[in-house]
Amino acid sequence: MGQHVVLDRRAGVLGAVARRRPPRHYPPAAPARRRCRRFSLRTAVVMPVYNEDPERVSAGLRSIWQSLKETGRDGEFDLFILSDTRDAQCWLQEELNWYQLCEETGAHGRVFYRNRVHNTSRKCGNIAEFCERWGGRYRYMIVLDADSIMGGSTLVKMVETMEAQPQVALIQTPPIPVNHESLFVRVLQFSSSLYGGMFAAGLNYWQMCDGNYWGHNAIIRLKPFVEHCHLPKLPGREPFGGEIFSHDFVEAALLRRAGWEVWLAYDMGESYEELPTTLIDFAKRDRRWCQGNLQHAGVLLVRGMRPLSRLYMLMGMMSYLSSPLWAMFLMVTGIEPTTRPKPCRCISPATIGIRCGPSPIRWK
Repeated sequence: MGQHVVLDRRAGVLGAVARRRPPRHYPPAAPARRRCRRFSLRTAVVMPVYNEDPERVSAGLRSIWQSLKETGRDGEFDLFILSDTRDAQCWLQEELNWYQLCEETGAHGRVFYRNRVHNTSRKCGNIAEFCERWGGRYRYMIVLDADSIMGGSTLVKMVETMEAQPQVALIQTPPIPVNHESLFVRVLQFSSSLYGGMFAAGLNYWQMCDGNYWGHNAIIRLKPFVEHCHLPKLPGREPFGGEIFSHDFVEAALLRRAGWEVWLAYDMGESYEELPTTLIDFAKRDRRWCQGNLQHAGVLLVRGMRPLSRLYMLMGMMSYLSSPLWAMFLMVTGIEPTTRPKPCRCISPATIGIRCGPSPIRWK
């Protein structure tokens, strides 16, 4: 944990520098004379859902659509609810809320609802099915989570930036946690709002075009995504084999492997998400992340992968593997003094191994 604090501190220092002196290589938004240009191809805003609260999903989409209408650029966007819901009551309520949203906002033919017949490959399968059926109609896809909210001006700016930078395949925005009342999550919201922007700026400062994908609140250029981001099915059985849980890291790595740029847009606001309410809910989510990160061992050595892409995967794996390694270190250092015949003032070999070992291990 201490090494994570050190890494975050270094990113924060770089972020403070970057916010005062933005790096020259950061992809700029479209020039002012091009910002009013009306794009001929519309952008798809997709929200995959699976047994979520229908009222929360509907409220979030309504907020996004109204914000888009306020920009006067809503004609360039279509919204999709990509449902994998299997609970019958929830499914019916989703369709009812979608119809009411279309009726009240005049969004028929602009906001769409689809429930998949076969729920295969989880979220990445849901997105893949959308790309196969409707991807040819759109140049860009903005991916949301069921608890995501983004402002209309940010959506427009994301498209403008992609139009101005044809070499960029993905732009990730840093979402800010909102809309919770429990003390546990309020503390996380406060810390994120306090230094999250500076940390994101520092992260972008050193990773540059070798950025990462966090799975939501991001815009993707559909053509390279469809061509290069078909996920393999890992050999063996779960938890280490089968379908990849943490697909976002792998998709960003595959885009970089194909020569496309991936950026973190630390300066784009109006990007929000909600966090798990309790510590137990956090632990459940972390268990899924643990399995997904450990599965990255199956793609870590894929030929042509960029060094930073491998580093991200290795760091994700070590964030979970370092815990048992640390427990072993404590056991060894506890047993070792009892096996020495005389007191010794030299540094334990185990201590030297931990302090001087490979840096990905020490980043935990």
